Amino acid sequence: MKLNEKLTNALKEGYVCDRCLGRQFAQLLSGYTNEERGEILRQYLAMLIDSGEKIEVNKNNFHSIKFHLKTVKTENPGKCSVCGNLFPELKKKVKKIVKKLNEYEYETFLIGNRPPSELLKKEQVLWEKVGIEWCETIKSEINRVLGKEVEFLTGKRMKRRLPDITVLYDLNTDEVKLNVRSLFIYGKYQKLVRDIPQTTWKTRIYPVAVEDIVAKPFMKQTEAEDHTLHGCGREDVDVKCLGWRPFVLEVVKPKKRELDLEKALKKVNKSKKVNIKDLEITNHKRVTKIKSMRPDKSYRAEVIFEKSLENLEKIEELQDKVIRQETPNRVLTRRADKVRKRRVKDIKYKSLTKKKLEITVKTQAGTYIKELIHGDDGRTQPNIADLIDNKVKSIKLDVIKVHCD
Repeated sequence: MKLNEKLTNALKEGYVCDRCLGRQFAQLLSGYTNEERGEILRQYLAMLIDSGEKIEVNKNNFHSIKFHLKTVKTENPGKCSVCGNLFPELKKKVKKIVKKLNEYEYETFLIGNRPPSELLKKEQVLWEKVGIEWCETIKSEINRVLGKEVEFLTGKRMKRRLPDITVLYDLNTDEVKLNVRSLFIYGKYQKLVRDIPQTTWKTRIYPVAVEDIVAKPFMKQTEAEDHTLHGCGREDVDVKCLGWRPFVLEVVKPKKRELDLEKALKKVNKSKKVNIKDLEITNHKRVTKIKSMRPDKSYRAEVIFEKSLENLEKIEELQDKVIRQETPNRVLTRRADKVRKRRVKDIKYKSLTKKKLEITVKTQAGTYIKELIHGDDGRTQPNIADLIDNKVKSIKLDVIKVHCD
């Protein structure tokens, strides 16, 4: 279908405004708005009619044009048969969007919209007449018009990739919703005490977590709605982490985006429970990287046995040994029951008292250390308790290094 034919078909029945007309030919020539294209095309077709060509179109499409050689009777066309004169009304809606955006600190934004289904149907009808070879969607043009007006009113910049805020304007309900991009802070933490979890427990069985302590100064700085700590693995609640464990703190829906990392670090490190270091601004890709890391870890365990210690040299049999671990009894309710094979890469020990032993062990990621020591009723084989024929009474466990480097 040639341009003349497409153009004639577009204007054959109802009145189509310059913007909706130009949008059907948006891929032709650059440097023009759709409204300008529509005006040019309308005048071009009017010239053909004025020159004597017989073109069957709705003459009301030429109501604003003065013919010289031909007499063309027209009436006021009223509203556009496609958009219903939507675009002049959009500028009024922009103030509502800007008011919502003003609740947040941001530099970049992106506009999206949800148009009425009736509007999309009318657009589809027009496409059936002219094809989609050179078209732009009305949804795309609405986004652009709203975006440019927001830029003009706010001085902020529209950005397609990773904007600070994405706006969704629903033309059906006149509602404005904002999707505020999270802030991501990378760092490393130490957990200096036992009996606090890594992440916040929504049930508040534990009143405070590493996540809460780390997040507190950032929540104050950003006035955010929520936070999530993404750790490179985790230690049990009753285990200290004296080695530095990498993490990414996600600050969810922040109202302010300026961060003072040094101030936050000092605030956290005043805590007697958690230390942090190496803070830097990052992005969501770092979360994926952190979650996919499987570093070796070194532990120090202080173990009290039921009987006096004997046959300790048998512990050395675990050096560079692959052990077989079924899912521990203590986590069976929340994890699949399967067998894991993990390597013990290094192990050392020393007696502290007749019944107390200090064990230092480096293992492959995912090794259950407590079970390596007490055996978990035979679910971990081999294990230290069986090797030295002595049952375990208690274990105090520390992570002393996370081998990320």
